[in-house]
Amino acid sequence: MEVLLDKAASIGVNGLIIPDVPYEEAKNYHNLFEARALANITFVAPTDGEDRIKLITAEARKFIYLVAYAGITGSGKAEDLAPTLEMIKRHTRTPVYVGFGVNEKTAREKVQGADGVIVGSAIVNVLLDDTISATQKIAKCCEITRNIKSLINS
Repeated sequence: MEVLLDKAASIGVNGLIIPDVPYEEAKNYHNLFEARALANITFVAPTDGEDRIKLITAEARKFIYLVAYAGITGSGKAEDLAPTLEMIKRHTRTPVYVGFGVNEKTAREKVQGADGVIVGSAIVNVLLDDTISATQKIAKCCEITRNIKSLINS
């Protein structure tokens, strides 16, 4: 972990998302991140209650990753995020970005009330497509992100 964090800090990374690590376990890495002025991006889920949200947001830096639903990323399941966003915003001014299943079909809906979206699976799916060249992958990823930005801003 230290080698990764050293490298990340040396190339100008501001923070990292460690997927599938609960807040309580992520705290074990706090000093390693702090020593390198890196943010260990925290997650909040729609299943978290207000006490847990208050605890998690108290130490949040850079942004908070709001998991869009409880399930497998990329499945596109809908959740009403408004109550969770309201709770988060009661306890912090740290920006909140919604991720997990965000794509061209769901981005506009999921960004409502949030400060932005995180697009992962939609990009990874393109990068894993062995039927297109690296240049085509870059073009497709750019197209997806442009479309999502346009949908959100329209």
